[in-house]
Amino acid sequence: MDVRRKLRILIITSLAHFNNDGTFLIFPLLIVYYSTVDRISLIILGSMSIIYTLLSGLLSPLIGDFADKHNVDSALMSLGIFLEGLAIGIFGISFMFPSIALIALGSTLLGIGQAFYHPIGGAILSRTFGKEAGRALGINGSLGSLGRSLMPSIVTFLILGLGEITGLLTVSAYMVLSAMIIFVGLKFYKRESIDVRKSKEKLEKAFYKFLIILGSIVFIRSMFITGTTTFVGEFVYDVYHSKELAGIFLTIGFLGSVLGQPAFGWLTERKGGRYAFIVSSLLTIVTFIGFLAFAENLILSLSFYTIFTFSAFSSFPVLLGYVSQTFPKNFYTVANSYIWGIGVTVGGAGGNALITVLLGLRYTILSSFYIMLGLAIFSAILMPLIPKRVSTP
Repeated sequence: MDVRRKLRILIITSLAHFNNDGTFLIFPLLIVYYSTVDRISLIILGSMSIIYTLLSGLLSPLIGDFADKHNVDSALMSLGIFLEGLAIGIFGISFMFPSIALIALGSTLLGIGQAFYHPIGGAILSRTFGKEAGRALGINGSLGSLGRSLMPSIVTFLILGLGEITGLLTVSAYMVLSAMIIFVGLKFYKRESIDVRKSKEKLEKAFYKFLIILGSIVFIRSMFITGTTTFVGEFVYDVYHSKELAGIFLTIGFLGSVLGQPAFGWLTERKGGRYAFIVSSLLTIVTFIGFLAFAENLILSLSFYTIFTFSAFSSFPVLLGYVSQTFPKNFYTVANSYIWGIGVTVGGAGGNALITVLLGLRYTILSSFYIMLGLAIFSAILMPLIPKRVSTP
């Protein structure tokens, strides 16, 4: 494939990643508004976050399997972005007609929409860039992180300037327009027939063992990362009593992941996915300890949280780069979907569920965060079990 087409693929998939990950913190941010403006219980809101995260993770392998067997990647990717835009529109309407049912519908559509991008986008980039996929995934991932970092403040300022309804409907319209651009811009991309998996083609057993071990460790690690991230806006609000500061904290804090993605993409390419995964996991644990220890010092807590996101949200280039270094090309998407969909996303739902239960048992958010930190340490202890290579007959 020529350089111009490679660049076009990188640009369009990066736009999709920016939009997809831009929705990642919208519901955690809206939890602050729903709990303070509409007085909806944190237990109910936490339960909704579990629903949409579970949906995203459980649907991801089905979408990945379908994508590997068909050649419609641009349509699938744009469909995911469209559903996310529709969900944000419903969140906006829920402020016009306050209803738990509308919030639940929006969170359900958000979960379905978020199931598409990561396995498909990761597979497209891995197939297109080959041995240079680590850097491409890192650059692409940094745009995803930029979206995740900027969107909370964009939504916050749109709500301040236009109100909850108009502000969220404006974001919704942007997402729907972007979905159309992504579909048209990536329509030319088609895989070679050798990269389209036959329906009866199966993986060697050694690959399943690798998936189970790595996926289990990623699952536990993601319980910690996603569970704490979902409630970090509420945690900051509890400390500083400002909804606006909570949104700004999330924006600045997640700037770390913008730099972390290309850095760990480069490390994955140079040292391998296993090495990069171990380094990122250990750095994540150390910096989260610092974030909690200095929670009442805004500068120090924000600094530690920024370094935390630098390492914690490097999973896209690290894990999907690791998959591309290990699996055959015609299994990229489905392997991505199990590591990302089940490991990262369903693991994240488990983390949301655990914190929601802890809050229901009258634990403070701070105490819940320390319990989640224990899970992260446990996942790090298990990392030596990851095979250094997959041996096949």
